[in-house]
Amino acid sequence: MLKVNEELVQKLLKENEEFKELYHEHISLEQDLEALYSLKYFPPEVEVRIKEIKKRKLKCKDRMEQIAAELD
Repeated sequence: MLKVNEELVQKLLKENEEFKELYHEHISLEQDLEALYSLKYFPPEVEVRIKEIKKRKLKCKDRMEQIAAELD
């Protein structure tokens, strides 16, 4: 998921509320994506939703990596 070591992730989850919220949002978005991908057919509105989720996931990931880089 992130390009940082697991120890740092665990530390940030305990000590940084913003990181913790982003981490849980990222997991939730991944679960939403998996549910949408399980559909046999993607109507246009589902394809739009998939793109929106992917963008939000990427923003979360980028911010989490930024937070980790500031502490590393």
